[in-house]
Amino acid sequence: LIDLFLFLEPHLRKVELTEAIKKYYDGALRVLLMLVHDFPTFLAAYHLSFCNIIPENCVQLRNLILSAIPKGIPLHDPISRNFKIDQLPEISQSPLILSNVVGPLVSFKNDLDGYFRNQRPADFLTNMVTQLRKEGKNELDSPKVNSLVLYVGMQGLARLQQNDGQIASSLGRSPEMEVFQKLMDLDDHGRYVSLNAIANQLRYPSSHTHYFSCVMLYLFNETKSDEGVKEQITRVLLERLITQRPHPWGLLITFIELIKNAKYQFWSHPFTRCATEIEKVFENVARSCMLPTAMRGVAATGDGDVS
Repeated sequence: LIDLFLFLEPHLRKVELTEAIKKYYDGALRVLLMLVHDFPTFLAAYHLSFCNIIPENCVQLRNLILSAIPKGIPLHDPISRNFKIDQLPEISQSPLILSNVVGPLVSFKNDLDGYFRNQRPADFLTNMVTQLRKEGKNELDSPKVNSLVLYVGMQGLARLQQNDGQIASSLGRSPEMEVFQKLMDLDDHGRYVSLNAIANQLRYPSSHTHYFSCVMLYLFNETKSDEGVKEQITRVLLERLITQRPHPWGLLITFIELIKNAKYQFWSHPFTRCATEIEKVFENVARSCMLPTAMRGVAATGDGDVS
């Protein structure tokens, strides 16, 4: 299956599809749909491996893989008035990960682990960015970023479970969050790659989905002086939601929380109304999430938390 996507990757990245490649792609989609339906646990367990080779522009293909839900895991309705993700029993369970997460990080994993233990060496975060680039190039290595984001999240969860376990209240005081915030200091493309890596973990109900949803919302809320970060976070979430279904459950709950919760003042940001076409896209997505238009006014004015 990996070889299948490796063959398709250069064609999909350049959007140069001959009739033969189009038929090949349709066949690949059929295989993928069969796996999502009949073998979702396999697909979910190797999601990192597949995301590493799917081009950034293949949003629907990525959504399909990330929508795989292992059998036996219920999906809770995020639109319900009584929905509270931190009260779901599934968020205490870690998902099965069979991909080699640490393989791409071997060159600096020891320094990374040392930084998590005692925040040493002091210049680790600066050097880390260099380690994330392709050898001999200034371009970020996406598989390295994907692995880094997932590994950092796994370490962050382990730290929280040793302490009080409250993600939302403890997130900002951790070395793991310092790594995520350092990634937000990259250029526009670097941030886009990093935010996509975080969004790749917004999947079915699990401890990972809860953690990375909190990370995404924290980054949106705490980058008060940089409207560009907020806009890119919105772009990453939105471009995955405007494609045809299925949409990963974790993606939906994150976007719904972002536009419903007055704390984030989502509708007050200029990028949500920079053009009539953009406003219509936001409104259509909000409507598809079954959110009444009236909520927009509440979120914009900050008259209480509607979540």
